[in-house]
Amino acid sequence: MVDPTAASPGATAALVREVVSASRSEPGVGTAALSALLAEADVAAAEVDELLASVQESQQLTARLRRRATELEALFSTARELVRLQDVTDVLRRLVERAHELMGTDVTYLSEVDDAQGDLRVRYSVGTVTPEFRDLLVPAGYGLASLVANSREPVWVRQYARMADAPHDASIDAAVEREGLVSFLGVPLAVGDEVLGALFACNRFAHDFTPEQVLLLSAFADHAAAVLHSARVLADSAAARARAEEAYRELQRHLAATQVASSIHEQLTSAVMSGATVVDLVATLSGRLDRRVWALDDGARPLGASPDAVRGLPARVLLTDAVRASQRSGHAASIDHDGKRWLVVAILGADRVLGAIVAEGDDAEVPADDVVRPTLERAAHIAALVSFKRDAVSALRAERRARTLLAALEGDTARNAADLAAELSGAITACAVVDVRGREGALTTAADVVGADGLVAVRGDHLLVAWAVPDATDATERMRRVLADRLREPGIRAVVAAVDGGIPSLRIATDRATRDLRLLEPLGIGGSTVRSDSFAPYHALTSAAPDAVTRFVDDVLGRVREWDSRRGTALVETLGAYFDGGGSRQAAATALRVHKNTVQQRLERIWTLLDGDWDDAEYRFRVQAAVRLENLRVRLAAGG
Repeated sequence: MVDPTAASPGATAALVREVVSASRSEPGVGTAALSALLAEADVAAAEVDELLASVQESQQLTARLRRRATELEALFSTARELVRLQDVTDVLRRLVERAHELMGTDVTYLSEVDDAQGDLRVRYSVGTVTPEFRDLLVPAGYGLASLVANSREPVWVRQYARMADAPHDASIDAAVEREGLVSFLGVPLAVGDEVLGALFACNRFAHDFTPEQVLLLSAFADHAAAVLHSARVLADSAAARARAEEAYRELQRHLAATQVASSIHEQLTSAVMSGATVVDLVATLSGRLDRRVWALDDGARPLGASPDAVRGLPARVLLTDAVRASQRSGHAASIDHDGKRWLVVAILGADRVLGAIVAEGDDAEVPADDVVRPTLERAAHIAALVSFKRDAVSALRAERRARTLLAALEGDTARNAADLAAELSGAITACAVVDVRGREGALTTAADVVGADGLVAVRGDHLLVAWAVPDATDATERMRRVLADRLREPGIRAVVAAVDGGIPSLRIATDRATRDLRLLEPLGIGGSTVRSDSFAPYHALTSAAPDAVTRFVDDVLGRVREWDSRRGTALVETLGAYFDGGGSRQAAATALRVHKNTVQQRLERIWTLLDGDWDDAEYRFRVQAAVRLENLRVRLAAGG
């Protein structure tokens, strides 16, 4: 041992200071100076070696303590950042950097599980020189990473190229070779039973990793696992909170929409109780929804709207398809038209479509408003009730008016005439008979079209109409077209007959039109309205009425016969000779034994007395038929 009395006090103090200083220095630092001082103090060689060994041991212990303190400071810093956890990316990047500094390896990187298969992808790295390694994907089951993930324990290899404990992947081996890495240490990032990734420290030379290095890298890996797990928990929590907030906002929107829809529903219901029509309902909807809304009939045609008001409405074929789609689904159907998404909802009856409601939509890219769709669907239910009520009232009114017409056709009493006059706005001008073959809905449909302009009834297979309008033919054709469309029978045919006035004339005209209607089908005539007077020549031949021929002849030749009676002329006889001669004036003159000019003068007089157009072949046929019937009557009367 050193004898402190063998040296001077000053030398002894210097020696002690040097021993203490050398003990606190890095290993190998200060031992030479200490050895020189010990030699000057005449310390024995054996004691010098013993003292130097103690100093070196102290230096190594001090170095370990310093390194441990540095490691602890790095871990504490990471722990503090983990507690704050403001930016996961920044925390993990700094963690890898600190691990790289303390491990003293050439490369340090962190890989994170990339998908459900367990593939690992490099997320953060320090010391790499090739860009492909910084984003390297290691498939599950390959390389050192698979050993770390499967064993959940630290794994290191001295030379990666010679590793035989796990299968190699050619792309991974190529990336490792380009990076120049040789030895690897990998530790798992695990939380519970789940492996989140792995932390690696690598050298570009063969190296055996010490237990201290394994422990240090494992400590950083635990912190990294905590960071990833916390980030996932926070992300899941934030996502759950966002979903809850969105659900709450959706609930608020739904409640608000429900309140608005309920308010509109109450308003519509109140309007119905006040006697509103479907057109009134859509007007209310248009105001409350702040958009254009139309009512459609069962043929997808707008109701109660002017041509300007329906401008921009989708084509009828699109509306018809949408109504059918709504009928099948029971909900509103959409049409993308003119850059907008229109909503169409069918008004459904028990077994048919009564109509529809169509609303102008918003931009086609914008989802339908939470209020518009349910409100339209509710409005369609209310409109159906309105339609039922209207149809019920219309059916009762149509049946009452039909009974009035049938009663008038079956009896000619003063009460019948009074009831008939009470139901009409004017005198009966014509009747119409339509072949509907007993089709359901024909009476109410026709009654809606006829309105106050006439009375409608069904008798057998025929629909009867008593018109009080100036142009009954045009009115009948309009009604026939509606019937053909509503009943889906384009071949429906009708006959119109003029009525001179009074119930007897109405009865006769109705019977005559009914007989005429039976002639149309054998003639192949369908889908049209025909005037009864087109069959006038045949009425005289087919009618069972005793005065049918007389009325026909009077209708055609009445003024000519009256002229002959008053003037003693032979105009009717001249017409007969003219027709018998094939329209030859000379042949007529020869048969009558008069001059040709006389025949010409008589014919000119006849043209002035007749009401029709002599150039019309049909009219000439009627005149000829009337003349022949009159001549037949005269001959038979003379013979009797």
